[in-house]
Amino acid sequence: MRALLVTVLLFIANYGWGQNDTIPSVEKEFDFIRELLEPNRLGGVNIRISGDPRIEKLVRLNITNNKKGYSFKGYRIQILSTSSSNSNVDSLKKYTENFEKLFPDIPAYLQYFDPDFKIRVGNFHSRLEAIPALKRIRKKYPNSYPVKTDIYLKELNRVQEQDTISAPDPLLPFKR
Repeated sequence: MRALLVTVLLFIANYGWGQNDTIPSVEKEFDFIRELLEPNRLGGVNIRISGDPRIEKLVRLNITNNKKGYSFKGYRIQILSTSSSNSNVDSLKKYTENFEKLFPDIPAYLQYFDPDFKIRVGNFHSRLEAIPALKRIRKKYPNSYPVKTDIYLKELNRVQEQDTISAPDPLLPFKR
């Protein structure tokens, strides 16, 4: 019974966090636990939830953390890691720019993790999704490898809307 309750609560907590290409809109907070406990809410059925109260706290903590960062666990490919004591930030920025010139379709990020600077590239949902890009990148950066990291939505580049008017199709008959 507890396993079922935990599964239902975790499913409901993660329900709105699917793969979505739009930024989430601000909505009125919905407290599903309070809604379930209201008498006669579900057609005259009273629901009693019995279980460890720490589960409810854990679910609420998970919801709060998801709202704060607007991030997801994903993968990036690390192409460089260097100590901050013997590195110059300007040279690291040039290294990042050179990567973006070689691979214009893959964004690069210079990040500081005490005490090291790391250059990580790409935004991938899974390790499997990163493999084709990793094969391309390893031709120029042989020591690169995928790493699990938090990817924040504000870091993602949104695709610009393209003009819907295109060049005439050469296969269609010419109109005069």
